[in-house]
Amino acid sequence: MIRFVFLLLVVVCSYITSSTFAQGLLSTDRLTLRGYLDGYYTYDFSRPPSKDRVFTTGPLRHNEFNLNLALVDLTYETEKVHSRLVLQSGTYVQANYGAEPPVLQHLHEGYLGLQLGQTNWWLDMGLFASHIGLEGATSLDQWAYSRSLMADFSPFFETGLRLSGPISTKSTFTFVLVNGWQNIRENNDDKAIGTQLQHQLNDRMLLNWSTFIGNEAPTHSPSQLRIFNNWFIQTQIHDRVETALIFDSGFQKCAIQNRYDAWYATAFYTRAQVTPQIHFAGRLEYYSDEKQVIIPSGTPNGFQTFSISANIDYTPIEKFKWRLESRFYQSKDAVFPSNTGFKKNSGTITMSFAMYLE
Repeated sequence: MIRFVFLLLVVVCSYITSSTFAQGLLSTDRLTLRGYLDGYYTYDFSRPPSKDRVFTTGPLRHNEFNLNLALVDLTYETEKVHSRLVLQSGTYVQANYGAEPPVLQHLHEGYLGLQLGQTNWWLDMGLFASHIGLEGATSLDQWAYSRSLMADFSPFFETGLRLSGPISTKSTFTFVLVNGWQNIRENNDDKAIGTQLQHQLNDRMLLNWSTFIGNEAPTHSPSQLRIFNNWFIQTQIHDRVETALIFDSGFQKCAIQNRYDAWYATAFYTRAQVTPQIHFAGRLEYYSDEKQVIIPSGTPNGFQTFSISANIDYTPIEKFKWRLESRFYQSKDAVFPSNTGFKKNSGTITMSFAMYLE
């Protein structure tokens, strides 16, 4: 936390200094500073003994008021170059960045980008948001407060190069060359590649296909090539009702046998606007990783889990959201720790406040 406060002071001081003295390339009217706060309370009916909930990036802590994610976001935009530096703190960081060096754990995004010629294509380098999936890190922008299992176990962030731009009036394409599957620090000598193709079929339907291919084995270990696909369809079926259908499929080479192990996941979302301030949303999902490629459960049938969630959102003012969410899990094996041992099911009730500070 001390590191985060120090980095925060550096960003704020840099912004104030640039606003006072910047000339030439760094024009102050192109700099934007904003923040984000997301606090929560969640009660997990399994009552995990450590209070840290499993198989999730958030809400992480049971029966405890806490900060899920705090961001300080500094961006710079011109016609030819752009950059972004986002610092972070909260239990989301604890859940998602534990494998990174401490000096990097409070870095949410940090990249520089250059426009390619007179086109709308950009080449970015650094740490940036993942090209995979419908859901992101900031809960206020998501249909549900908690992330789906498929989102929690696919990348939220990537480190490397990103090339992105339009390929038609309705389609965009992204190519990434990155260190690997959600990591800042590299764990081997190989690099991974990924793509994203999005097509706006019409005013009401968006199609997405994302891919990832890379070796995820540590240095000096047998190669474990991972091949992953993510598809989703997002549809506005009514002026006040949206739906989304998502499917993930992955294969990874087994380290000790000449075979590929598979996992898959699917989810269905719906969201309805009741009034301009009130939304309801629901999510059904299933995650199957019998061979424990992505989720090591240490159980005979691996991680094969169904989940359902429902939430109500109240937005009294723009950029602020008060949410209540209930969620239930049912697994084939007893994978959820509780105060009486491991259980096959679990459930949560969560309340959160989230707001952009602009």
